[in-house]
Amino acid sequence: MYDFSLLTDETVRAIIIGLILFAVAFVSFVVVALFTLFKTNIYKTRHKEKINLFCDVAYFHEKGKREDQEDSIYISPMDKLEHTGLVAACSDGMGGLLNGEVVSKFVTDSLREHYPYQFDAQADNAAIITDISNQVYEQYHLGAGATLVMVHILDDYMNFYSLGDSNIILIRNNRATLLNQKQNYVTLMIRKLAEGGLDTTDAYKDSRAKGLIDFVGNLNCKVQMTTRPLRLIENDIIIVSSDGVTDSMPLNRIVNHIHFDQNATGIARTIKYGVRSRKNPRQDNYSAVVIKMKRSFI
Repeated sequence: MYDFSLLTDETVRAIIIGLILFAVAFVSFVVVALFTLFKTNIYKTRHKEKINLFCDVAYFHEKGKREDQEDSIYISPMDKLEHTGLVAACSDGMGGLLNGEVVSKFVTDSLREHYPYQFDAQADNAAIITDISNQVYEQYHLGAGATLVMVHILDDYMNFYSLGDSNIILIRNNRATLLNQKQNYVTLMIRKLAEGGLDTTDAYKDSRAKGLIDFVGNLNCKVQMTTRPLRLIENDIIIVSSDGVTDSMPLNRIVNHIHFDQNATGIARTIKYGVRSRKNPRQDNYSAVVIKMKRSFI
């Protein structure tokens, strides 16, 4: 034990003053911190639309049971994000045809060469994709092809472009939505059966169900695209992926697996290991770019 009675009155007085000053400083710090937090929350509430969204980006590129990796991805330079936006794409070489890996890489390399893209020139950007498709057609004459999904995000808005059956998925408020329409026979058959008032489940039993009706490598392909940009909000998650991801992890399973406080890297890791854990004996190659929209004062 310490015997404080041995301290002089001046020493005791100095200790008391020191403790009082420390208490005042601590209280002042707490008050300033709470005031700053309060004012920050007020500012964010009043000026939420003026606070920039930025893209947190991650990806995975995994080989399934195929002999070759026929997926290819492209992410535009992150240092150009503020001025020209983020472009992210995934191309999947068509199974059953030759040179799938060559075509998918040609697609993403061509997209890289054409960067930057004008955000409000959707028709011009779609024409670039059509020209890439025609070049593949001239080389292979339908003997090779690939799918393509691409998003272009600038500030709080997103355009997308699609050919084939790969995925552009938006997850918002714990709900996943496939934004692009798959250009395969099952989609075409479902539409025709629904128009005739028939049971659409028969479409999935058709042997041609997963066959593509349009793709990169088709002459004068019809690119799906947004005519008006989609507004994004904080914590939106965008997944640009090959169909090898959703073959093993349907949309509801993806939503159930991820945690919404995760960053893009954590979400990408969760999806990647989720696909792997399914141990699908016929697992296709699976690749994706994961984008999480975050709010920033910068």
